[in-house]
Amino acid sequence: MKLWHLEEELDAFLSTIQGQREKRKVNVRAVVESIRESIRGGGDETLRELSRKYDGWEEDYPLKVTPSELEEAAASVSKKDTAVLRGMIRNVTAYHKGQHGPRRTFRRKGLSVKEEFVPVEKALVYVPGGQVPYPSSLVMGAVPAKLAGVKHIYATTPTHNGRINPYIAAAALLLDIRDVYRIGGAQAIYAFSFGTETVPKADMIVGPGNAYVEEAKRDVYGHVGIDMLAGPTELNILLTGTYPAEILAWDLFSQAEHDEVAAVGLFSPSKEDLYGIMRQVERLISSAERRQTIEKAFEANAFLAHYRKLETAVRAINAIAPEHLEVIGDESAARDILYPGIIYVGRHTCVAMGDYYIGTNHVLPTGGAGRFSAGLSVDRFTKRRVLVKIEKSFFDRYADNAIRLSRIEGLQAHGEAIKARKGLA
Repeated sequence: MKLWHLEEELDAFLSTIQGQREKRKVNVRAVVESIRESIRGGGDETLRELSRKYDGWEEDYPLKVTPSELEEAAASVSKKDTAVLRGMIRNVTAYHKGQHGPRRTFRRKGLSVKEEFVPVEKALVYVPGGQVPYPSSLVMGAVPAKLAGVKHIYATTPTHNGRINPYIAAAALLLDIRDVYRIGGAQAIYAFSFGTETVPKADMIVGPGNAYVEEAKRDVYGHVGIDMLAGPTELNILLTGTYPAEILAWDLFSQAEHDEVAAVGLFSPSKEDLYGIMRQVERLISSAERRQTIEKAFEANAFLAHYRKLETAVRAINAIAPEHLEVIGDESAARDILYPGIIYVGRHTCVAMGDYYIGTNHVLPTGGAGRFSAGLSVDRFTKRRVLVKIEKSFFDRYADNAIRLSRIEGLQAHGEAIKARKGLA
């Protein structure tokens, strides 16, 4: 982990962070483009070929998981673990219930505009599963979709040698999702964006994934809707005082263990505390079960940053717009931090609890996308429907002004379309 001194090195620090992000995009773009063309040309057979290549399929399986497979896989999950999954669904549902967009009617003399929110018809929830399974991501995607009123909810996940993970199967059944597919990676995003012989075309694709999934989602936006750019995970921690270094090390590990290109970093006003965290990282890394992944993530994308003035750290964090931010110490510091996907405040509020059981959504913008987007919510599965009616009184009052504007812009037919209505009763 490199130690930065923000007051002296802020521009270089931010340039390095951005450079790391751009490098991840460039490295995967060519691969993703190749997958896109092969899916559009080859359909189901190409999906099977890519599954043999990337997911270790030793034979061809049906792309859609059969009902009996779901039931059989879910049956191996213990009653206690099933209860934990059910509790998570309950907490996520409770939090998201109040997110429905309100209906609105705007009225002026001779004019009414009615707005309401209608759900998309078909949504895909992408569930990561390349290195470890993520039933929690299925919950985070499916619950707001169901609350929004989405009619058809599909789920897809990578399956090692074609086998559906029992916990993902159990979560799917608890959520009453039966359309589950065993496809992962960028190929899954393209399959559900364009459709194949077996795979339906979705209207909306949501869910986090690796850099290839993120790049594919970026590529298909416009063919389908996407929730956001949600790629490899990020965590920044802002300390304003002293806090146990061992806890901080585990917090950093908790996100670095997701992916070798995960990005983690910590800001502190104390050089002594930063060196203490370094020592704890070195001491604890051997007890981390996913040590190899964590070490690679730390080597590529981890940092420690020393600041003298809090506003310097805040400026840096706002520029980075990390997926997750923990604020430990002076909680008022969070007021000026605007762009992380989510902010956890306080000594007991760790990102790992947010990933699982608080009820807030853990599908969040990464790579700086928090500067213009937010985490997954019910309203992301809806679109605003607008119904407008102009009465004669409004038309008579403003028609000439609209005609004049059409002349300013040189669009004669606009003006004629308005003028032609002047004689109507």
